[in-house]
Amino acid sequence: MIRYRYNQQVSPPAPFIHVTIRRPTGDGPLLTLPALLDTAADFTVIPWRVVDELQLLQHDEVEAVGFGGQATLVTSFIIQLRIHELEPLNVEALASREEPHVLLGRDVLNAQRIVLDGPELVLEIG
Repeated sequence: MIRYRYNQQVSPPAPFIHVTIRRPTGDGPLLTLPALLDTAADFTVIPWRVVDELQLLQHDEVEAVGFGGQATLVTSFIIQLRIHELEPLNVEALASREEPHVLLGRDVLNAQRIVLDGPELVLEIG
């Protein structure tokens, strides 16, 4: 079980963890990034700079509906994502030029047991 304190640099405090991301083949550069657990997101979202740094190839375009209900086409990429020593997952992630952090969606979160303890500002994953 991996335990994290909520990030208190955001208001209100939020459950962040660190993930590593690389190309789906497992080769090339490895990035370690903060990731916000976003249980409202269907897909995981990566900042566009990850696409540039890893030189990812476009996989698809996906219709995404965000806050407010506006549908837009968003470019997707296959990435290998790993949470600490847990088994790496190949995930279809959407890329956003506006998002500064990785957003871990239910496509990743549903593969793990996660406990959010809001009053204690702690999360457990694994």
